[in-house]
Amino acid sequence: MRNLVLFGDSLTYGYGVFKKDNIASLIQNRFKKLSVINSGVNGDTTREALKRLNRDVISFSPVIATILFGSNDSAPSENAYRTIYEFNKNMRAIIDTIKTSKKGTEIILITPPPVDDGVFMPSTTNARLAPYCDAIREIAQRQGLFLCDLNKEFPRMSGGNIEPYIQEDGCHLTEKGYMAFYNCLEPLIAEITGE
Repeated sequence: MRNLVLFGDSLTYGYGVFKKDNIASLIQNRFKKLSVINSGVNGDTTREALKRLNRDVISFSPVIATILFGSNDSAPSENAYRTIYEFNKNMRAIIDTIKTSKKGTEIILITPPPVDDGVFMPSTTNARLAPYCDAIREIAQRQGLFLCDLNKEFPRMSGGNIEPYIQEDGCHLTEKGYMAFYNCLEPLIAEITGE
């Protein structure tokens, strides 16, 4: 069985939804020839991700690895905030380590979805998130990596009303949000696997 590792924070983990509705389960239900490993950790930034990269990604020798960070890195919190400079450096280190450790691994970069700026709770804002999404797009383009641009796709899919896609906290995804995530990611995995 070939491994697909989903590497990220709470958006990858599936915070606030039943396991059957998270991105790992949705992908596993579609791609029966892959073993989907959920390596999402709530609250993680790229700094913590680098520390657990070998254990949570490299050790599985994935044929595909998705990378989704930025929501926590951009948050104005003492414990979470990572400058755009550090974020870029960490993202490049994650990608380089995967590329050198498992040659041939296809990498899919994912931009964080927009947050609902209209509620009190989000730990970041769309204005703070924007440069991190731009950094992910630039890395994908420069390195020729696959890109699942949730930050652009959510507003398009929702017709501009992302509220049904986002939980009451303003940043985590609802079941509908995970279906939108799946609809963005699935064609890329299908292209890579030929399934």
